[in-house]
Amino acid sequence: MATSSALEKYKAQLRDDGKAALRAILNGTASLGRLSAAEPEDAVDAILASEPRDSDVVRGFDRGCAELLEEFRSTLLQQEGRSFRIELAKLVTLVTIIRRLLPEQTVVGLHRCYVLWSGFFENFVVDRGLDLRREYFRILALSQDIAAADQGLKPRRLMPLWLSVCSENGDAGRYDASYLRIALLGLRRLPLGDDFDANEDFALQGLARWAVTQRPSTAAFEREWRILEGDFPRDAGFWTDRVQAAITATERELSERTRGAETTFPVAAWWREDVDIHPDERAVSRTIFSTESVPMSEWQLVLNSVDQPLDQIRTPIETIMRRQQRYADVSGDVFYLVRTACNFGMRLIEKGPPDERVERGALAVFLATLAFDYDPVNVFAWSLMRDALAAAGRIADAELVGWEAIRRFPEDYQWRTQLATVLAVHSGKADEAAALLRETMALFPEEPYARTQLATVMADDLQRPADARDVLNCAIADGVDNDATRSLLQKLDQGRALRRARPQPKGVEDASSLTIPTAMARRQLFLFESGLSSEDGLRAFLSDAPQDSYSTYVSERAGLSDVPFKTTFAIAFEDALEKAEPSALRALVARGRPMERAIVEEAVAVSEGRVVAFSEFFADAERDERLQTLERTLQQQGGREDRRTLLLRDFAASTLSTSVVSLVAA
Repeated sequence: MATSSALEKYKAQLRDDGKAALRAILNGTASLGRLSAAEPEDAVDAILASEPRDSDVVRGFDRGCAELLEEFRSTLLQQEGRSFRIELAKLVTLVTIIRRLLPEQTVVGLHRCYVLWSGFFENFVVDRGLDLRREYFRILALSQDIAAADQGLKPRRLMPLWLSVCSENGDAGRYDASYLRIALLGLRRLPLGDDFDANEDFALQGLARWAVTQRPSTAAFEREWRILEGDFPRDAGFWTDRVQAAITATERELSERTRGAETTFPVAAWWREDVDIHPDERAVSRTIFSTESVPMSEWQLVLNSVDQPLDQIRTPIETIMRRQQRYADVSGDVFYLVRTACNFGMRLIEKGPPDERVERGALAVFLATLAFDYDPVNVFAWSLMRDALAAAGRIADAELVGWEAIRRFPEDYQWRTQLATVLAVHSGKADEAAALLRETMALFPEEPYARTQLATVMADDLQRPADARDVLNCAIADGVDNDATRSLLQKLDQGRALRRARPQPKGVEDASSLTIPTAMARRQLFLFESGLSSEDGLRAFLSDAPQDSYSTYVSERAGLSDVPFKTTFAIAFEDALEKAEPSALRALVARGRPMERAIVEEAVAVSEGRVVAFSEFFADAERDERLQTLERTLQQQGGREDRRTLLLRDFAASTLSTSVVSLVAA
């Protein structure tokens, strides 16, 4: 009787003040009678087992979960020392309870405010054992039907997230191997919605993306394939055409991305054989989807006519994109949609009369947004978004996309020179552009374009022709000149402008509206480190910034805070570099995943005056485009140790706060 009374009292507390009741469980002070020794998630599950979903007790529990999560988000990163560790352990317990019980309004809030919560939970990616981002993703995967059914969120809205996690999962990816099961679970459990039939094709697309980017062994691939087969029990012949469609789509995308250097992936032949696809069956033998992609011959005709007036080509473009979108929604094959959107968008802003530039830019922004919706890590979508925003007159938004691209892809100098163009030509921020180009020259000493671009900014925008001449002469002396270098010197001798005049639209009001906190943080970090802003300015910015993992990193890197427990690899790496002790770096090897261990080993080698080939750490590492680019850059001559170390720091930080951009509007 006493036990029953204790549980009833606790239920009453949940009903009246769910936050306090849950806090008592987290603190270990709740009086739970016979359940006192149970794990918190088991105890709460048992207490609510007899309660209807719409009871006041369940509502109080739901409300308490949401309120307590908000409290942790507002206060945890301000805790110090031992208090921080204790509160983090309590947050882990709360997340475990939410994952087990899936309280309706709480999980809907986690879906609706995806960027906010993913950024917060990503502050706590310590190792495979403690990874709150992974547990957050698990909650999302398990509760998609709740969000879609109760709040009307689009059934397939998380498809890009799960596909991108599949493709970036593994030794050389952004996510460790434990994320694959969650991503495939998310694809298998995508809500169907009224317009859809099944999820098998989405799961196949995810599995194929993982196979082509992470190159698993046949045994590892078979293990995941058998699990997927078991989740969708079908007749023996059911999978043949569907697997063929997934493999064909993946091979097509791989071939285009590598410009024909690679046309298939290692397990493709085994997979075809497993589902009885014979070598001579190169195409899908029958239509398996309710709609098909638009043939290239059809959309190419429209592409070739984009120089015509916009009112004549807008409807054909929108019609083709609706058809491509429908095919992507049905099949999970996003290749056609993204390629078509990017081709149309880039051609729109390159062609047509100048007086249509803003309108064409707006249509290109729509196309870039569509590409982002389905493939948020596609570099062509990033380029199109930046250039389309600039064409549409949304210059501040174009800047933000440029800074975010630099943050995510620090190993590629072109993102920097392209942003410098926006800053100098469109924004009137010549000083900022010049500082960015000087940093680019230091980081990429063998790239000539940054030097000619800097000379142009110096001469045309800052009216400093003598400094421009010095930049060009140094490029020649260093052997880092190109065809444009002497041509620009000749123009200087003639007193001519170095940049070809570009007609700018007149009377266009900047209608920028994007909010990308991580891009803003990257810009503020650059301004601070280049001496263009003060510590007080950076501190003021961070005080109002969302507490995502990248803003936490910026604060740590600038020395404005000191998180007592280094909760992400990037922060721990930064701390070890600050100590300048090989032992501090070596200590990270035990906690890191393969990609992180490779970065540590590279940092140790750089401190000893060497550069290590990433192929020593990963089989097939040369196939990873980002690693390949980073390795080439590190091997460039003319740079010092601090240049290489900064690239490694930025590369480590590029894995933080990589939320799917299209979900910002959710």
